Amino acid sequence: MDMAPGGIPLASGGEDRDGLEMDLLHLRLGPLLAYWPAGLVLRCTLQGDVIVDAETSLIAADNPTAAGEPRHLREDRRRFAARRCDNAASLLKLAGWDDAASRARRIRDTLLFTDDSDGPAAELHRLRRMVGRSWWLRWSLRRVGPLDAQDLARRGSPATVTGDVRDRLLAMLDRAANSIAGQQPTGPLLGVPVDAIPDLVRGWDLATARLIVASLDLDPLAADREVSHG
Repeated sequence: MDMAPGGIPLASGGEDRDGLEMDLLHLRLGPLLAYWPAGLVLRCTLQGDVIVDAETSLIAADNPTAAGEPRHLREDRRRFAARRCDNAASLLKLAGWDDAASRARRIRDTLLFTDDSDGPAAELHRLRRMVGRSWWLRWSLRRVGPLDAQDLARRGSPATVTGDVRDRLLAMLDRAANSIAGQQPTGPLLGVPVDAIPDLVRGWDLATARLIVASLDLDPLAADREVSHG
């Protein structure tokens, strides 16, 4: 009998947190997945729809820092802002707000393919205000994947990823606006170390875990060889 019909592995038995046996399902996300950091692989063990264990790995890429960006682009601050807008668009799309995601993508494209700065700055200000005022977004993302100062210090992560998913989304848009205004980004672009991601997604359902990963504002990732982190 085929134990992996269609290439999808069947669930196996495992003990739940309350002592009852539940089926375990092993699932891999990435490295190529819509609204997902390029190069990142997350291998999850699920009980029901909850992630009970996870590990990450990176897949090699030829030029990870320039993935999806035109070769003629030379302004680092515009590229930095465009990446933040792209990541914000992914998070908004996963959250179910298609209109806001489309606005973020349009700002990204203007930054990448034109020399206009005033237009993207004004559009980004409007998007930031719209996202900040959204009661629905506040309700749906508040207290999801929270990181406090102690969490960040323990993981060696900068303060740019403090708060919950909503806080990180707003900070993402603020960093894009600051970069357009000419402020050079400071600190590492990778806010959370890859090996910290498994701890962040354990205990959350799969859809929420994707929101958490999207909120980390990661640049495309790569390694010279595949390296795993559990």
